[in-house]
Amino acid sequence: MLQKKIFRYAILCCLVLVIGYTLHSTILNYFEITHPFKLWKIYLFQGITTLILCASFEIISQKSQKYRDQLGFLYLGAMVLKVILFSAFFSSILISSLVLSKLDSLSLLIPIFIFLFLEVVIIVKILNRNN
Repeated sequence: MLQKKIFRYAILCCLVLVIGYTLHSTILNYFEITHPFKLWKIYLFQGITTLILCASFEIISQKSQKYRDQLGFLYLGAMVLKVILFSAFFSSILISSLVLSKLDSLSLLIPIFIFLFLEVVIIVKILNRNN
C-alpha cells in the first residue's frame, strides 16, 4: 500500500515535471525568449524535492504515530529547508551581478508555484486521512 502511494506520487511528479517544462519551454521558444539559466534544472529540482517531501510525509504518516500529529509543523519546516536548498543550488542565479528581468523572475517562480500547489494537494490529503 505504501509503495503504491509513493509510486503514484512519483508518476504524478514526473507528469507535472514533463508537462510543465514542455509547455513552459514551448511558450518561451514560440516568443523567442531566452534565459540566463537552464529552466529544466529548476523543474528537475522542484520535481525531485516535491517527490522526496511527499514520500517522506506519507512514510511518516503511516509509520510514526509520534510525529503524525506534527505533520503540519513538519511541513512548514520542510518548506523552509526547501527554500534554503533552492537558494544554495541556484545561488549563481539568485546572488549575482546579473540583473534578472521580470520575465526571468517569472520563469523562476512558475515551476516553484506549480510544484508548491502539487505538494499542498498531496500533503492536505495525507493530513485529512490522519484526522
